[in-house]
Amino acid sequence: MTRIRSTLLPGLALVLACNEPSSDDTGGEGGPTDSGILTVSASQGDETSATGSDDVETADDSTSTGMVPGTDTEMNCGEVDFVLQAIPPNVMLVLDKSGSMVSDNDANMDGELDGYWDHDADPGTPPISRWNSLYNVVDFVTSGLDTQINFGAMLFPSEAATNQYSISACLVENAPEIPVASENAAAILAGIPAADTVDLRGATPATRGIETAVAHLETLDPEVPRFLVLVTDGAANCSADYDAAPEALEVYDEHLPEVVDDAFTNRGIPTFVVGIDIIDALTGVGNDGAPEANTFDSLNAVADAGGRPRPGAEKFYNAGNEIELMAALQEIAGEVVSCVIPLDPPPVHPDFIEVVIGGQTIDRVEDCATENGWVYVNPDGPYDALQLCGTACDQLVDVGTVDATYGCPPAG
Repeated sequence: MTRIRSTLLPGLALVLACNEPSSDDTGGEGGPTDSGILTVSASQGDETSATGSDDVETADDSTSTGMVPGTDTEMNCGEVDFVLQAIPPNVMLVLDKSGSMVSDNDANMDGELDGYWDHDADPGTPPISRWNSLYNVVDFVTSGLDTQINFGAMLFPSEAATNQYSISACLVENAPEIPVASENAAAILAGIPAADTVDLRGATPATRGIETAVAHLETLDPEVPRFLVLVTDGAANCSADYDAAPEALEVYDEHLPEVVDDAFTNRGIPTFVVGIDIIDALTGVGNDGAPEANTFDSLNAVADAGGRPRPGAEKFYNAGNEIELMAALQEIAGEVVSCVIPLDPPPVHPDFIEVVIGGQTIDRVEDCATENGWVYVNPDGPYDALQLCGTACDQLVDVGTVDATYGCPPAG
């Protein structure tokens, strides 16, 4: 028999997204298959596995496995041990650092401080800034998934931006403040403003932030899945069509969905969109430094363009407090880390695969969207894989390893 062991790197125990691949997973026409995947490194014969233990099984009689020496079934039905390790996806966090994230004024004249909110859904506790909550969530998610996702962070505008009513409010760095790297949580937390900062300045040049983040992701290995996560509390302004106020600040930047669509359709980089306390109403009317737009409608369009819209009327993740913001980032993390495990070499007899997690045999099922177990993915190419479904996917996160045995039909 051939035994395969799949190992997930340690990290935060999330409930991962384990839906059956569909036409949506290909990104539509011209789009990529972009689940975070596991790839194979193999050790054969008497070599010690990458886990540090010798998992190679020996058999006194090759016919007991149905193996016929010298045939093409020998490799996939013999005494060979493989160790699969997770390849973390590359994820760029594109974070809104505009002045409204900590604003202590009532620019919309609605009786509330714009940058402060009911972060814990408890009106009895003092409000904190939106940036404070965002920092807390970035800390929790990046620290908890430090070995499972390669994170980077891009700020818009840059820390050089001002609160002046001019193009100086639109400054964005030419490279991400924190490039994508493995185990990058500490660097991200050190490279963005502190949680308790009250001195964030600038407008909302989201398009420029996305463009810089995409350019950076394109320098990375295209075989490793790449994603953008846009987090913002307002509509984009600072369009490249204008080089001065008032138009640069008062006009919504229609190029944002175009840039996000190009990243997804032509470059294989989907975008998840997270809104912070977004209302479905026209805002920014008058010369207040914010674009006149319905931010809810605008972010819906961006989410659609990014290829990862939510079902229903609200296409983006709309967080009304820190609890919902945390849930949104956790759900997105579950979308980019996958329970799809490529099998290399592919089994000669896929009907004879046995899957075990933590000593429990996992049943093969027909519908990964509705059943708990595993399915055989893409038996006709481009690669052979098994996908864990429902509670089986959860078990992989909890236990950390999968044992898959390639069986063979009975000899003769």
